[in-house]
Amino acid sequence: MTIIFFTLEFIGMKRLKLIIEYDGTDFYGWQVQPHRRSVQGEIEEALRTIYEKEIRVEGAGRTDRGVHAYGQVASLYVPEKLNPPVLKDAINGNIGSDIFIKECTPVPSDFHARFSAKSRIYQYQIYNGKSVFRRRYYHQINERLDIPLVKEAAEKLIGERDFTHLATKDKGICDLNRIDIKKVEDTIYLTLEADHFLRRMVRGIVGLLVVVGKGKFHPEEVLDMVSGKIRRPPVAPPEGLFLSKVIY
Repeated sequence: MTIIFFTLEFIGMKRLKLIIEYDGTDFYGWQVQPHRRSVQGEIEEALRTIYEKEIRVEGAGRTDRGVHAYGQVASLYVPEKLNPPVLKDAINGNIGSDIFIKECTPVPSDFHARFSAKSRIYQYQIYNGKSVFRRRYYHQINERLDIPLVKEAAEKLIGERDFTHLATKDKGICDLNRIDIKKVEDTIYLTLEADHFLRRMVRGIVGLLVVVGKGKFHPEEVLDMVSGKIRRPPVAPPEGLFLSKVIY
């Protein structure tokens, strides 16, 4: 027999899932920070206005300053009084134009945006050239990258391994399922999927692949950078990074 315990705090509340899109340029990341603008903080402030009480929002991933999202996911408990479509419109009416709640749907009480996720998908965008109109959403590189070399290096990263040396602050093992690389004219799209990512791990991987593509390292040296035998290059900048989708 399964016994479910409810705290008094959540009696009369319902569990919801939000799918969120945001331009991260003017935010100090997802997570609430004192005296700094964050995506989580903006949404919680909107909920405070709507419900006149504190509502905690849990994100699937803590994107860094300047990182964007097509499909960030958040979970939360809210009072019963508003149905999800009405709440979606209410939140969108109380937040800035650089955040948009795409979906608001009911979920089971045990759903958690972070801990229920099976994998996360990130996309990184590189532009070969210079354009003022791409500066917010692309890593702009003047040098041409050798795409076959980049793909060869990317293949060596696939699998379950310790990515500590390609991240910052975080440590641990991640199962990197895939890195897809697609070039369309002057734009390169890298799609990475893993069960989870360490802090700045995606940007560390992209930074590594870029120097390989420039011919500064050979694909055979990639695993030495992963293990820390060779110092990894600087992480790629945040502008080109998007949290694309969270899989449940």
